[in-house]
Amino acid sequence: MTCSHLRATAKGVSVARSVLRVADQVAGVVPDLCVLSGVETERAVRLTATQWGGPRWLLGVLGFAMVVGWLPGHERCTVALPVSVRVWRMWRARNAMALSALSAGAMCVAIGGATGAVVLAVFGAVMSVAAVTYHARANHNYWVTCTLHPSSATIVIEPTHPRFDDAARELFTRTLF
Repeated sequence: MTCSHLRATAKGVSVARSVLRVADQVAGVVPDLCVLSGVETERAVRLTATQWGGPRWLLGVLGFAMVVGWLPGHERCTVALPVSVRVWRMWRARNAMALSALSAGAMCVAIGGATGAVVLAVFGAVMSVAAVTYHARANHNYWVTCTLHPSSATIVIEPTHPRFDDAARELFTRTLF
């Protein structure tokens, strides 16, 4: 895979698909700009990059990337990505809301099943499915996915901010030579 980057427009905002080298990740070399906002930051999060050729939105389903990485024929690696405090807080709020709704739904299913309240159990099941759907959609629209390409030892991150993409492109080409 070459250092190819794709820029597109999503909801009126320019976004990019960035490529990082696995060797740079192992060496702890990452851009110093937030992957989603493009502002300078010294903070980073760790994500799982998984070898995956299917729809990107599935990587947003809770635990999907980790499980796929454990399957035979698939590889995974840990990726450190710079994230600003503001972006991290927004993502954590969406994540907490989805997990709270999932917990409430599971509790309704359990109580409904234990007491024979079928309506409560069905409501809980619908709420749980909605929570998992919201989590996947929030990850797809407001977070990033990391796809590992073992043959080229690269990680594709999408969507990314154009400033992060420029820094990633510079890092990619600088570390090749």
